Amino acid sequence: MTQFTTKAALVILTAALIAGCNKDDGKNNGGADKTQLITAGRWKLTSEYFEVAIDIDGDGKTENEAINALPKCFTDNLLIFKADNTVTRDEGPTKCYPNDPQIIEETKWKFADNETKIMIGDPGYEDVGQLAELSATVLKIKLGASGGGITLTFGH
Repeated sequence: MTQFTTKAALVILTAALIAGCNKDDGKNNGGADKTQLITAGRWKLTSEYFEVAIDIDGDGKTENEAINALPKCFTDNLLIFKADNTVTRDEGPTKCYPNDPQIIEETKWKFADNETKIMIGDPGYEDVGQLAELSATVLKIKLGASGGGITLTFGH
C-alpha cells in the first residue's frame, strides 16, 4: 500500500464505524422514526469532507473532499444497521484484498442524547458521532471537534 492509501484506510476504517442523523420529527420521512430510517437499507460512503483542507492525494494542493482520492475498495463498503442494535461493516462488491472476509466487523450501535448522537462499538468502548442528517436516502455524521472535524455522508 502507498503511504496515502494506508493513511486513508485508517481514517475510513475508523470513521466508517460511526454513522448518524439529525434531529427529525419524522414528518419529512413518511412518519418513519430514526431507527426505521437507519435500518431501512445498506449505507455506502458518498463523501468524506474535512473541515480543514489537507493534501489528500499528495499532489501539493489542499482539498476538503477526500472521496475521489480513496480507492473503490473502501468507498463501496457498506454499513448495515439492524433493529436489534447491531451494525455490520461489509466489504461491498470490491475487496482491497481478495482473501479478506466479506464481513469486516459486527458490533453494537445505539442513539444517545435524544437521538442527536450515535454510539457504535462495544459497551464502554463506543465511538460517538454527532448526528447531522438522516432521511430515507442520506445519512450524515460529524466526527471530531468543531473547526477540525470530518463529515461523513452515506447514501443508499
